Amino acid sequence: MSDSKSGQAQATRRHLEKIGRRLFAQRGFAGVSAEEIVAAAHVTRGALYHHYSGKDGLFEAVVDTVMGEVHARLAASAESARDPMEALRKGIAVFLSVCTEPATQRILLIDAPAVLGWTKWREMDAKYGFGLLKQAIGGAMKARLIDKQDVDLLAHILLGALTEAAMLVARSSDQAAVRSQAEHALASMLQGWRRIDA
Repeated sequence: MSDSKSGQAQATRRHLEKIGRRLFAQRGFAGVSAEEIVAAAHVTRGALYHHYSGKDGLFEAVVDTVMGEVHARLAASAESARDPMEALRKGIAVFLSVCTEPATQRILLIDAPAVLGWTKWREMDAKYGFGLLKQAIGGAMKARLIDKQDVDLLAHILLGALTEAAMLVARSSDQAAVRSQAEHALASMLQGWRRIDA
């Protein structure tokens, strides 16, 4: 493929993802048809199927992009932390805050598990969040803030707790209160992991 055709294909994908993301955030996956997406993007139905194998493939690409953006925000929040435990606390606060943003909530927490299936959604979620958690927990062990133990196991436990907390926040009628309670509970859990002499 020539550079110009490759660039054009990339531009078409970016445009389709932008349009799809806006529509999915506004009305949810089920509320948007493939026909509506291609009409709003001013492309043919064939272009959608060529680049994404249809609406489902486009949605998966949008989910991946949104997850990547959330990951970047979490990584940025950890940069100013004094130590890995504070990085974890800050990351949890930012993540739970992100979970109250309507577009992120709709795409990542409401539609993604249902559309992609729980297993695929968890794989994608782990691709981004799991690495950050492992890095911070490993750093906390290295700094002797947490006793040495299986980093993967602790990261899975924390990821599971965060995922469930995010789902509760997203589906709550009082998101601010649930978010605050979840943040406190997760901070208490982290405090329980801290070494007594740290």
